[in-house]
Amino acid sequence: MSIDSTLIPPGMPLVMQVQRAMALHQQGRLADAEAIYKFVLRTAPNQADCLHYLGVIKHQAGQYKEAVELIKKSIKFNKSQPAAHTNLGLALYGLGKFQAALESYDQALALDPKFIQALNNRGNVLRELQRFDEALKDYDAALAVNPRHAETYKNRIKIYRLMGRNADALINCDLLFALESGAELASDKGCLQRDLLQFDAALISFDQAIAMKPDFVVAWSNKGSLHKLLGQQQAACEAFDQCVQLEPGSVDFRIKRLVARVPVIRNASDNVDTIRANFSAELAELSAWFGAHQATDLDNIDAFGVDWPFYLAYHEKSNRDILAPFGQICTRLMAQWQDMHGITVAPARQIGAAKIRIGIVSAHVFDHPVWNAIVRGWVQELDADRFELHIFYLDTQEDANTAMARTRATVFQSGNKPVLEWAKLIVASNVDVLIYPELGMDTLTPKLAAMRLARHQMVTWGHPETTGLPTIDTYLSADYFENETSQEHYSESLVKLPGLGCYYEPDEVKTVEVDLAEYGVKPDAPLFVCPGSPFKYAPEHDHVFVDIAKRSADAQFLFFANPRLPAWSNQLQQRLEKVFCEAGLDPSAYLRVMPWQSPAGFYSVMRQAEVFLDTIGFSGFNTAMQAIDCALPIVTVDGEFMRGRFASAILRRIGLDELVSVDDDAYVESAVRLATDTDYRQKIKSILEANRSVLYRDTAPIQALEKYLNVLCAASL
Repeated sequence: MSIDSTLIPPGMPLVMQVQRAMALHQQGRLADAEAIYKFVLRTAPNQADCLHYLGVIKHQAGQYKEAVELIKKSIKFNKSQPAAHTNLGLALYGLGKFQAALESYDQALALDPKFIQALNNRGNVLRELQRFDEALKDYDAALAVNPRHAETYKNRIKIYRLMGRNADALINCDLLFALESGAELASDKGCLQRDLLQFDAALISFDQAIAMKPDFVVAWSNKGSLHKLLGQQQAACEAFDQCVQLEPGSVDFRIKRLVARVPVIRNASDNVDTIRANFSAELAELSAWFGAHQATDLDNIDAFGVDWPFYLAYHEKSNRDILAPFGQICTRLMAQWQDMHGITVAPARQIGAAKIRIGIVSAHVFDHPVWNAIVRGWVQELDADRFELHIFYLDTQEDANTAMARTRATVFQSGNKPVLEWAKLIVASNVDVLIYPELGMDTLTPKLAAMRLARHQMVTWGHPETTGLPTIDTYLSADYFENETSQEHYSESLVKLPGLGCYYEPDEVKTVEVDLAEYGVKPDAPLFVCPGSPFKYAPEHDHVFVDIAKRSADAQFLFFANPRLPAWSNQLQQRLEKVFCEAGLDPSAYLRVMPWQSPAGFYSVMRQAEVFLDTIGFSGFNTAMQAIDCALPIVTVDGEFMRGRFASAILRRIGLDELVSVDDDAYVESAVRLATDTDYRQKIKSILEANRSVLYRDTAPIQALEKYLNVLCAASL
């Protein structure tokens, strides 16, 4: 049996043959190295190094089972090599045999306690098992051996991010920068700074990455996303333009550029019809492009995929005709990815006497408005004898609400898993109905919702807007939120549950004393609470604040600064200040801003206020319910769409239709009367206190949902 003489000259001694193979292996010439290893093993089948490194080549090729067999043979003939035990651990890890991998690393470290590769690899397995503190000890031990070991710093960055310790991750990123620099590291540093709300520093890091590597598309994308987050629309679009130029086959970057065309906070000069027309025109171009091209970024769906046009909902327009073609693109993209991974839904199962399986997919199974208003009622009240809950919680944050959900669910899956793992888990559960409480508040749910993962798929009003997705069959809403023409605004089949459509459990909030004087609030002047997120305030309604101020000269409007994105609050305040100045009023005499409050602090503020000003066009549900809890009178306008009708629905439910205005002028009239007429305000407060119990613990929506699910699942058989 011979071998190419260019690899091994005739007569080369065995030991030199092995050394030759190892040298070629280090050079990356794996095929040549493998040929020599096999040649040597024909004549020396017990040659431990050849067995070991041939196993390493198999591991590098993803052939983990063969790798394990070869390295185990190597160890049988030479048990004293820590590298062999370490590489056996890697192969076992590749097979998913984590405990066996840990035992191999332990054997390596028993031979050499300072073997840095074994320390790092054992730490990586412990990290995978979420034994974070143990993993950190291994990484610390590795750095004690070599304080300049770059790979260990990279591992520490990963684990600190998983632990939510981004400040520690950033420290390690800086330490790593002292050892090696590069565009990827600069971009990663920018992401950490962004997550720590160090926005200016993050933009500098992204620019550094781009300066090092001008064609580094990830850095351009990160920069564009941050500009979008900061409301810097033009800069965001320019960055995504660059992404499309660098990767013209990427549908992801084309979607990101499209979505960035919709501003988060609109300026007074922004024409909403122009924004929408431009969005629709570019959407049509994207649809035509996607029809003629194959997306090249399907393998990167975890990082890319569906960037949701969330802020279209803050236009007082019907979005069905815009979101439907957008939804078509999303479903086509995700259907390709789904086919690529062979993910298919099982046929309808015979339920018979079995329980109906309901899947709930949410990133908010904790104290959050979506949980509080919608999901908690399902989890608490759906009949456990007839329905089986499968909760897919797409996050790791936990509190008492999470614990309750875990105890009520038949299946409870949680964690930071990739979209492929979530899709497989959902399909494997074989649920009869899959419900998304909202779409758009995180990056993962739109990707999942754009796929067919269950036979019946529903969404509800956590984000109160049609999805436009052909994969969503039903929209769960409420009688009081809709009218006779509402179906026209949904691509889904609209189901209106009784009343407010939810079982709402009032919070037991112990207020803390908030001193409003610290924020310039005068105790002897009427206080209007303005609780909406900055993007809920449409510029076409800014005049209501000026109109109220003109009729109530000592009015005070109290807004709440967004804690994570102060730029949004600043943009809104600057816009309002300009409106007041144009009206000849001093904005500093009327506008007040305080930090975002805890529930206890927010309740304290509301109990010191005279009037609650609901946001016009995009109403608030949880904040309105909290105002009712505090017997604080609400002023609202009855919107055309469900998203503008939450507060009006609540008020009508308790018989206070008189506080529901038909337009901005009536809104101003109602606000001024409540602020200036003490007797009238007290009358309204008394009605709120007497009637608010009707809003709480309403089982009718739960019973109606149960009935609907029974009929739906019976019809599918």
